[in-house]
This record gives sequence, C-alpha cells and structure tokens, in this order.
Amino acid sequence: MPLYLVSYDLNKAKNYQKLWDEMDRLGGHKPLESVYFLDVTSTTATVLRDHLKPFIDEDDQLIVVPFDQRPSTFRAKQGTQEWLDRKFG
Repeated sequence: MPLYLVSYDLNKAKNYQKLWDEMDRLGGHKPLESVYFLDVTSTTATVLRDHLKPFIDEDDQLIVVPFDQRPSTFRAKQGTQEWLDRKFG
C-alpha cells in the first residue's frame, strides 16, 4: 500500500489553489505548508506526478515520493496524526 508524499515549489504567480483542490479531491492531507500526503494506491509515483503536472505552471517544481511506513512528524498541521492513524491503524 504505497502512500505518497508530494512536495512542491510554485514560483512567480504562485497559484496554489488548483493543485490544492486536486490533491484534496484525491483525499490528500496537508501536513506542512508545501507538502501533501496522498493515498492513491492504484498508481505509481511517475503516473501521479504526471497527473499533477497540469495543475502547476511551467516554472514550478514537484516531487512525488512513495512511502509504506508511518512517517514521524513534529508540529505537523492539525489532523495529520488522525490521517496517519486511519492509514496505518
């Protein structure tokens, strides 16, 4: 069950809302300012990256990292522990 960490740097226009809306639609959780956790088990990191590319601009950066162990967090945004509890029990 790979989950994914998505990190992004949006430059110049900084239109975050399109990307946030799509990651929310996918059931994601935002633990840090430029990081989302996603549970999209029917894909790969490359497929997910390619899916998210239309939601960012040409000069933005994006990284997608699969993970299968519970991340250790410190001062993550509200709801992070609950999201992780649902995924890892």
